[in-house]
Amino acid sequence: MIVRGQGGRGWRAAVAGAVLVVSLAACGGGNPGGPASTGGPVPVGGTLRVALGQPEADLNGLQYKTHSFNVLDQLYEPLVRYGPKGELRPGLAERWEVSPDGLTLTFHLRGGVTFSDGVAFTAPVAKTDMERWIGSTAFLGISRQTQSIEAPDDRTLVLRLKSPYYPALQELTLMRPVRFRSPASFDAAGTFVKPIGTGPYKFESSSATEIVLVRNDSYWGGRPNLDKVVFTVIPSSQARLAALKAGEADMIGGDYLAPLAPEETLDLRGQAGITVLSEPSSTNLLLGFNTSTGNKALADPRVREAVNRALDRDAYAKALFNGLAKPATQVFPASIPYAPQQPRDVTLDQQRAKDLLSQAGATGLSLRLILDPGLLPQARTLSEAIQADLAKIGIQVHIDQLDSAAYADAASKRDYDLLFYLTYGPPYDPFAMLNANFRSTEPTFLYTAPDLDGLIDAALAGTTDAARAAAYERVWSRLNDDWAVAPVVELPRVWAIGPAVRGFTLGVTEYDLPLTGVGVAR
Repeated sequence: MIVRGQGGRGWRAAVAGAVLVVSLAACGGGNPGGPASTGGPVPVGGTLRVALGQPEADLNGLQYKTHSFNVLDQLYEPLVRYGPKGELRPGLAERWEVSPDGLTLTFHLRGGVTFSDGVAFTAPVAKTDMERWIGSTAFLGISRQTQSIEAPDDRTLVLRLKSPYYPALQELTLMRPVRFRSPASFDAAGTFVKPIGTGPYKFESSSATEIVLVRNDSYWGGRPNLDKVVFTVIPSSQARLAALKAGEADMIGGDYLAPLAPEETLDLRGQAGITVLSEPSSTNLLLGFNTSTGNKALADPRVREAVNRALDRDAYAKALFNGLAKPATQVFPASIPYAPQQPRDVTLDQQRAKDLLSQAGATGLSLRLILDPGLLPQARTLSEAIQADLAKIGIQVHIDQLDSAAYADAASKRDYDLLFYLTYGPPYDPFAMLNANFRSTEPTFLYTAPDLDGLIDAALAGTTDAARAAAYERVWSRLNDDWAVAPVVELPRVWAIGPAVRGFTLGVTEYDLPLTGVGVAR
């Protein structure tokens, strides 16, 4: 497993800045899509067959064990949606206001919206559903910052915050736990019993082998084209490719459905009738240092810089990712809002790395890299390439390949020196990644420092764009000055679509899967 924390998991990422909205307007429903799309007339009706890499344990959007974000996106909807350039767009709220002091958020809900069971979506219903997670979801700042929720009438919802928190609106675009469930999704004891949302499709059935959704004919955003969407579990990547080539599956890829390895992508690009859709990434793969309970030498920034100077990022991107990845030099790629816009100098320099280790008194260093290769096709080969590069400067790396359970146990106990970590991508970054992984008050796999907490707080409390940008720059400078992590590569976003699919566009983020305008020609 490549650690990705609460924001998600997998090895590909969401993209925001590189796509343009084609379908979402303030008065319409569904997800905005990007320019990469499948053309031709869009038929009405039929069944779309989507490959799913592993069974889904739970479609309860309150639980963090859910991994099929793209399935949840068909069922549940947010107040606010994340736009293609990071702007916020109407969802179940048609408009909203933020008070000048940043402490009051007032949402004006759409009229005429119902859950797929016919229950009206109103402010009191929304308030009750939000109270299931507000105050108890530590990962979300809005959960900690919300002082009260009010529903003065059926179409007005008011959140009062303890202190200004600019990511509040952006956190309300997330997939879980913020999207809304019908009151009938829970029994009298408050236990989740059935997935019922306001989305374009509704739940029909699920098993260990498939999830079946059918059209929600009462959907407020307009009648979806498809009669049915079937997510079929195909654990083997080779079997998924064969199913797509044989016409037994219509769609594979994405971070949370059935990820494609670069070599598989190149193979599919040569197949007649198959369309490969790709976009630049806004997720970075990082090499993280355990500076607290790992090898004591890692607490020295000179050692962390030496590791950075030893990594041949260009070779990794070209040889291991077939040129589909890009070398990463910062914690976040430039497409993320407020992220550093200029590459950092992490030039490969083995002599400089050796000198830094000598200055730090860390010659003959031995480090343990824990690895679960299950989600990243190149995990083992990338680890071995890094092992070889660090050996050139005198650092011996022991690769400890673990199964998922053992890996999770070692990571949670901080029993390692090095591990891989993926940033979350939009709409989570940069604020969620910083909150979860760079605060001294949080259990984290990455870097913390007490003085960094205040810098992050200042960025998250900024009430103007200029104030936030300046505060974030101080965060980036602090992380870079201390060589907090080793960015490795920016990973691409890739989907493959079969010949029957019409009208599909990539979602704004990898958590979204816009299917309302999709058709199948067969």
